[in-house]
Amino acid sequence: MTSPKRLSALDETAVREAIGALEIVHGVVPPGVLPALEDLALRKAISTRLEDCGRTLINVEGGWTSGYRDDVADTLVESGLGVLPVGDRAVLVLLLLRTVAIPRARGNTTGETWGNTDGVRGTSIDDLAQNRNISKTQIKDSMSRLCSSGLVERRRSLLFPGPSLLRLTSKRSAQMWENLLLLAAPASLYAQAVRARRTGAVPPDNTLEVG
Repeated sequence: MTSPKRLSALDETAVREAIGALEIVHGVVPPGVLPALEDLALRKAISTRLEDCGRTLINVEGGWTSGYRDDVADTLVESGLGVLPVGDRAVLVLLLLRTVAIPRARGNTTGETWGNTDGVRGTSIDDLAQNRNISKTQIKDSMSRLCSSGLVERRRSLLFPGPSLLRLTSKRSAQMWENLLLLAAPASLYAQAVRARRTGAVPPDNTLEVG
């Protein structure tokens, strides 16, 4: 096996600085900001270093951030580490439905990530409290924790998806979309196909027509 090419001292410094920036960035590192992320060889070195630590390099519409590798995230979930309480998950789902999923389905927003807020008007505690299954007090308590974790961002009186959502891999993001679909349209053909795939069951023939 060929040993990886040793980096020069200058390149090594650039790689380490890029990894540090990726791990602490609020949102994403914009394109062109860090030369190491623009250089293919150095970006590969960055990706390898992250993978060795259980992390992965994530491209977000031209910018860059880092997140857990899918297999590491699966292990953490199985161990109950870093998992949101049920109440907090319910509040986050409500916010994502109002700010991203429904507006995007109507063509009112742009971008393909949960954290992209272009065209999003935001929502509020009062708006979320219209759901009578969750009390306003619980929503406030959950929102405090969600904001602290970066999953929700508060801008004055409005609430938006937070920068931590940009650290989701494409697999994790797709799972969230599917979960929202199962919640919002459980009888749809696509929802039937998702349930069948997840359970290993054979879906009805008509579900296979979903494109």
